[in-house]
Amino acid sequence: MIIRQGTTEDVPFLKDMLFEAIFWNKDVERPNIDEFFKNQIINKQIEYWGRDGDRSLIAEIENNRIGIAWYRLWNDLDPMFGFIDSNSPAVGISVCNDYRSKGIGRTLMTKLIDVANKDGYSALSLSVEPKNFARMLYKSLGFIKVGKAGTSWIYKLQLKN
Repeated sequence: MIIRQGTTEDVPFLKDMLFEAIFWNKDVERPNIDEFFKNQIINKQIEYWGRDGDRSLIAEIENNRIGIAWYRLWNDLDPMFGFIDSNSPAVGISVCNDYRSKGIGRTLMTKLIDVANKDGYSALSLSVEPKNFARMLYKSLGFIKVGKAGTSWIYKLQLKN
């Protein structure tokens, strides 16, 4: 497996994996992905990808993308899921079903945290549903619950720089 920096050419994969991250619970009915992304609140998570503060890391095996971790900056006037402040990027992660529970998510998150430290951020944040199994990964990496938004919990990781 290799981990590489994502590019704008990876945006379709980011879109697919964002959909997977949102619909992680197999008991929840999934809408059509194209219809789902017509919702502006959802679409803005990937719209104009590549702006300042956008980062993604791609996990690949034999040139096949199997996972992605990303972050994006938001501001007080235009907050998004996981937002805590305009200087702390909100994180997302998703790994293809066949590759889950193999340490790929941990590797992606660890490397994304390293990138955020190098980029000079003081914290990262994310939104997670309490029943999402990924919550345990976030906690093991040092994320702590700092709030609630709707049915999701907001987690924050204080960075070392």
